[in-house]
Amino acid sequence: MAGMSRISRRGFLKGAAAAAGVGLGPTIWTRRGEAQTRTLQIWHTEPSDIAVKAVQRVCDRFEQLHPGVKIVQQGMSNMTLGQKLFATIAAGNPPDIAGIQPYHFRSLQKKGVLAPIDDAIQGIGKDDIVESVRDLTLFRGHHWGISHSVGVPLLMIRKDIAEQAGFKVPDDITKPMFKTWAEQLEYLKAVTKPDKRQWGLSLPGTGYYFQEVAGRMVSSNGGGFFDKNWNPQFHKENFIEVVEFIKKLADSKVMPPDWLSQTTLGVNTEFSMGLTTMIDHGYGRIAGSIEKYAPDKASEEYFRPIWRPIGPLGKEPYTDLDCELFVVFSHSKNQDLAKEWLKLFYTRDLYLNYIKSYPVHFGPITKSLRADPEYQALPELKRWPRWVRQQAEYINRKLVSPVGVYYPPENIQIPFLAEVNESGIIVDEIMSVVQGRRNAKEAGQRITDRANDLIKKLGYPVPDPIRSEKA
Repeated sequence: MAGMSRISRRGFLKGAAAAAGVGLGPTIWTRRGEAQTRTLQIWHTEPSDIAVKAVQRVCDRFEQLHPGVKIVQQGMSNMTLGQKLFATIAAGNPPDIAGIQPYHFRSLQKKGVLAPIDDAIQGIGKDDIVESVRDLTLFRGHHWGISHSVGVPLLMIRKDIAEQAGFKVPDDITKPMFKTWAEQLEYLKAVTKPDKRQWGLSLPGTGYYFQEVAGRMVSSNGGGFFDKNWNPQFHKENFIEVVEFIKKLADSKVMPPDWLSQTTLGVNTEFSMGLTTMIDHGYGRIAGSIEKYAPDKASEEYFRPIWRPIGPLGKEPYTDLDCELFVVFSHSKNQDLAKEWLKLFYTRDLYLNYIKSYPVHFGPITKSLRADPEYQALPELKRWPRWVRQQAEYINRKLVSPVGVYYPPENIQIPFLAEVNESGIIVDEIMSVVQGRRNAKEAGQRITDRANDLIKKLGYPVPDPIRSEKA
């Protein structure tokens, strides 16, 4: 995703001035008795122009329904979201509403900075919310967040290039083209042709998104970042084998030479233009990139999802559940307005308009919209049916875990996930192996040790930090 997007300089500065000078509380009265505007600040995780415009339509409608209310919205990049969010919380001035990653949830809830949104959930219609995300933030009897949409990153392949190289791409979207990582690597070697500027695989080599790749892979290798008692598991063979495989990918030169500095947007563009033949980060939004850069090939005859292979210790392939959450902050003096805005966001026409931003990526969280004929008739869903169906297969088979949580999905309850994920420890140590500075076993042990040190500094018992919840 791109960096932060702003609606207008004037609107942002106006909102910032309100926050700094008069607060974001109930209506403020001047000496002359004139009411000033209440300002609702919203951060969300979709900074692209098309998504920002869809959110703005909700904001415009809300302002029409609530005279005297001004909304300032900003789309935030996931690369910087956590840092900016925790900085504003530390300063005591977070936005009223923010989009967060699932792994942020318990860290924020534990700090007491989130407000429960049970009334908003009921207003939207709890029974209308799909089961995969409905109770994602249910903790001690309250809901603390709600997903803006649900999607799944798939392993995508250039079908035409694979077939030209003599490989068969299965028509069955649940039948693996390669059963193991070793088979996948041999394929990547076969289709990598640097002299023709063609490489096997695209991987984002920068922070947040690279960590996602490692998390998906360890889940598909029978492991996770943490065990059921919240102990770090980076020193275990499940994770070590992931690091070793990433090292093999790098050493085999099946990725473009600049992959270590490549962003997720760059990865998407490489795959769309045919510079790479496979992408691990196959979110549905890439459909738009394909239609932009390869309009003559924008179909599943060229771009096809394939079932993920498993690692040496894995039994089932896992992937992420992309389900970023809207939350309301307890600091907000506009909690009533914030919850009303959430209810409006999910109303049929406004929510459909938002989903249209990236129909293949943004699966609606409401059952009613999923069953809506206008939604089902969207041309993107007709153009990419396998891409849509395979996402549903992973979800229905429970082979997904929230982004940043990984296997097991119940570990979304860990209250220090955000701090560990945002620390940079995991990516730093994996990169030390890729660059030849240490071996995978050493790196895995160092991640576990460094994570345990951080967990202790945060005040949790080691081993078995879950004891803090049972005390």
